[in-house]
Amino acid sequence: MTVYDENIPGFREYFESLPIQVKNKILESGVEISTLGELMQIAEHFKAEL
Repeated sequence: MTVYDENIPGFREYFESLPIQVKNKILESGVEISTLGELMQIAEHFKAEL
């Protein structure tokens, strides 16, 4: 499953740079992310839970 849009600059690079636990939580959540800013906010939320 892909949560990111390949057309958003920096999106894939940021997602791939996240710790595996954070990436897994994002993927498992099923959330749809449409901007890099949304991805960053969600990633920070999940990082805080670790």
